[in-house]
Amino acid sequence: MQKGEYWVVRIFIKDHTCNIDGFHARLRQANSWIVDELLTPNLQVHGHSLKPKDIMVEMQVEHGLHLLYSKAWRAKDHTEASVFGPPEESFKLLPAYCHLLEEVNPGTITALKTNVANQFEYMFIAHAALLHGFRGVIRPVIAIDGTHLKGNFSGIMFVAICLDANNQIFPLAYGFGDVEDEMSWIWFLNELKNDIGSPEDCMIISDCHLGIKVVMEKVYPNVPHGYCVFHMAQNIKKDYKRKYVSLLFKQAWKAYRKSKIKETMLEMMKVNRVAFEELMKVGPERWSRAYSPVRRYRLMTTSIAVSMNSCLVNAHQMPITTMIEFIRDMLQKWFYKCRTKAEKTRT
Repeated sequence: MQKGEYWVVRIFIKDHTCNIDGFHARLRQANSWIVDELLTPNLQVHGHSLKPKDIMVEMQVEHGLHLLYSKAWRAKDHTEASVFGPPEESFKLLPAYCHLLEEVNPGTITALKTNVANQFEYMFIAHAALLHGFRGVIRPVIAIDGTHLKGNFSGIMFVAICLDANNQIFPLAYGFGDVEDEMSWIWFLNELKNDIGSPEDCMIISDCHLGIKVVMEKVYPNVPHGYCVFHMAQNIKKDYKRKYVSLLFKQAWKAYRKSKIKETMLEMMKVNRVAFEELMKVGPERWSRAYSPVRRYRLMTTSIAVSMNSCLVNAHQMPITTMIEFIRDMLQKWFYKCRTKAEKTRT
């Protein structure tokens, strides 16, 4: 009834045609909230949730439940909301989190930008240990990259990564934006410049994205901008459909002598003149060792940025404040492990 708590039965079908096995296969009694309770301890221990397909497999193996994909997806959302909190509430915690992070870890730099409606736009974080290490001992070659987040509000994560003396990943700074465009890259690199300046013999390496090239000319006009040779080789292989051209390019960028590069590029001109002209138009100073205006050391690709993103693949679906805390915890464990190992070194 429209008013009151009574129901009126209008149609009653005595003979049911539904198969009882089909009813139990859908497991209506095992709703997403029940699955949520089963998944919550796992999420609390491991810190990241499973994919819907993984949830379906786990429920079938552990509890004999044959879930539909849609139910597994709803259970995933319920579990994340109960453990991490609602994603929209996570953005409200950012100012307080940044304040506490700077307070308990002096030297850490954070920046947060909102729009006119006080909605999140960009964020930048550089921990004190990262800045201290970079200014003291790290080689000034920085790889930058962006990766898409997979949470309810999507977004982009920006990273700036270096290599230490043991050729291990040394994160320098990271940030977040609503979209990957020229404005977001300008904001991120400006914040990076405010913190580290333009160190002598510094070089920044990225993929061949035209937007990053324009941004580099605006923010770091006096800092050499190198390209990732892996991305360039992939583009050459895709555009010119000839493996030999890609091999010649590899010989050229790996060469330590300019004479060797000239010899290899002359060979490429004979094989594929278009590819030769395209590479010369880009400029050997962007992709070769010998012509690089500063030392690139061994950092010829942005693979270390990709490796950093792969370490955070499970965090990319978390609410933003939880994700930042996950990154902080991971970096702190890395630095503690390296420091402990160094303190035990006697040679």
